Amino acid sequence: MANSMKTKVFSFVLFTVLIASVASAQQSNSSVLMTIGNDKVTVDDFLNVYKKNNNKEGAKMDKKSMEEYMDLYSVFRLKVKEAKEMGIDTTKAFRDELTGYRKTLAQPYLTEKEAVDNMVKEAYDRMKWDVRTSHILVRMEADPSPEDTLEAFNKLALIRDFINGKSNPAAMSKYEAMVKAKLKLTKTSPAKDTLAAFNKLNPLKLMMKLKTHDFASVAKVVSEHPSKANGGDVGYLTGMMGQNFPYEYENAAFKAKQGEVYGPVRSPMGYHLVLITDKQTHKEIHMAHIMLLFRKSMLHADSVKLKAKIDSLSALIKGGANFEELAKKVSDHKETGKKGGDIGWLSLNANFPAEFKEVAFGIKENGQVSNPVQTKFGWHIIKRLGTRELPAFDSLKADIKARVQQDARNLIAKDMMIQKIKKQYTFKETMPNNVSDLYAVVDSTLPMGQWKAEKAAKLTKPMFTILDKTYTQQDFAAYMEKNYRMVGKIGSKRMVDALYKKFVDETNANTRESRLEIEYPEFKMLMDEYRDGILLFNLTDQKVWTKAIKDTVGAKEYYEKNKEHFMWEDRLDASIYTCRTEKVADKVKKLLKENKSDKDILSALNKDTSVVVTIDSKLYLKGDNGMLDAGGWNPGVSANQPIKGKVAFSNIRKIVKPTPKSYAEARGLVTSEFQSWLEKDWISTLKKKYPVNIDRKVFDSIQ
Repeated sequence: MANSMKTKVFSFVLFTVLIASVASAQQSNSSVLMTIGNDKVTVDDFLNVYKKNNNKEGAKMDKKSMEEYMDLYSVFRLKVKEAKEMGIDTTKAFRDELTGYRKTLAQPYLTEKEAVDNMVKEAYDRMKWDVRTSHILVRMEADPSPEDTLEAFNKLALIRDFINGKSNPAAMSKYEAMVKAKLKLTKTSPAKDTLAAFNKLNPLKLMMKLKTHDFASVAKVVSEHPSKANGGDVGYLTGMMGQNFPYEYENAAFKAKQGEVYGPVRSPMGYHLVLITDKQTHKEIHMAHIMLLFRKSMLHADSVKLKAKIDSLSALIKGGANFEELAKKVSDHKETGKKGGDIGWLSLNANFPAEFKEVAFGIKENGQVSNPVQTKFGWHIIKRLGTRELPAFDSLKADIKARVQQDARNLIAKDMMIQKIKKQYTFKETMPNNVSDLYAVVDSTLPMGQWKAEKAAKLTKPMFTILDKTYTQQDFAAYMEKNYRMVGKIGSKRMVDALYKKFVDETNANTRESRLEIEYPEFKMLMDEYRDGILLFNLTDQKVWTKAIKDTVGAKEYYEKNKEHFMWEDRLDASIYTCRTEKVADKVKKLLKENKSDKDILSALNKDTSVVVTIDSKLYLKGDNGMLDAGGWNPGVSANQPIKGKVAFSNIRKIVKPTPKSYAEARGLVTSEFQSWLEKDWISTLKKKYPVNIDRKVFDSIQ
């Protein structure tokens, strides 16, 4: 109950960031409209909330609606004032809740909106296409060292040159020397280092021996991605659906020309060479299928029988048999079989076997059925049910934006915002920036959470300034101690460098966030509304909602004084008899004529475990039972009616006139009314404590 009431309260006082403040467009009016105790409420204060809550198109500012709203608003301000007087806004629970809301509301101000909008449109434009790609990957760690990056780049450059028909023995020798030097390889090196060198060099040596420079052949030898088994082919991708590939790979797929080897492309996975093998206008088809599943350890004879069965089904369908009925009866894919084989909508980038998609998208007409097609899962017969194109941009915009904001794209927008903040707040790093001093005091204990800032106690040099505030090596050391989870087991220098960038970015973002109320009046207004809303909820919950539930003594007293509010309507004292047969119904009616009770009837007719009659006896309201309502509530025994293969009839004994409900029966209604009474009584007390005075002249002057 508290949560639903909280929603109602917040609907009165809270509004989204996207609603512009109407008051800002109005001429300022700071005249005092009302006083609540010693608090002054200006015309602007009132109109700002009134306008937002009456923001319907074409709505007019009439005096009647303003008068009604002013009553609501004054009560709202009374409650908020009381909450502040009680110090609710100083409690930790309140501050934590408000901080949580603030974090959420601040997010749009900490992202480059124009960049997000551009990426949303970019994603939509890419969703118009299905692009088939192959790639060769040279893997790297998530946070590679410069040496590892250079090695991976050189390796991919050798592969690219080979595909382009340029065998380069000198470059190969140089790369081999780089690998051996990095591993410090000698004749006495341990086996693990020798094996590491072999694993790096052997694929390239095998590549050099290939008689073809074909992309797929090279991928099978040198790629470090599972797709190497398919010659690097990863199927189709489209905007926002990159087959689990990163945004950088998607960019390459839409920049490269068909047939061109594109790269190197850097992504979090490593370095790629990308080849576009097909590009089609995006479409989706609505498909159904009948499937015969390959079983584990099938014998050849079983395979032959399965092929004969799928051919037989295909012949039946071509002869006019109903596809949907066959799917329900024989398809081994139970989930779709029970729906007549309906798979739903399928696109080229869907996670289905390539041979299945090839046949499915080759069907030209709705209603047309394919010949049997074999996949690794079994045999299929596919039916096309319909097609659809990409919906209009406006219908997808909100969904795409939500996905962009959870995607790597959002990091790009945040980086752009950081650069903007740096410029706005005149961010300046010291020359030098004094990061290197930290290298000597940071070690492998940092990512384990054991490193302490006191190890850098002697380091106090400035590192950068924002808005004339200087951040020192001590500030950075404290940040590292707290944020050790942001780095993995990498070298000390790389750990420090990685954390320093995060420290700079977060400090700039936090500076912007701390100044939102100063720089954005609409944000300050929004936070004031949220603050008041939380106060209002917490106090109302304390004084009304929870109190009404917990104060059972007060609720029962209220019930006793107001029983007339909790009355039953007319009810029927009746029984419904459900009998196995007409013969059983006749026996029941005979027993009723003998004035036998329902208990006697059950005892007489239901022997042992054989139940031939059931009885539902109670007081019925109108609408509780259709048979009773259809009979017009006339006392007596009704005619028999067939119901779900059985025979039913009713016996209406009498109509029970309205009587008060017991406290237990009316408890929900009592609690609701008791809450309303508590609130009215509370408001009356508040008005005495903080008198509300409205300046009628000022109110009448509002245009």
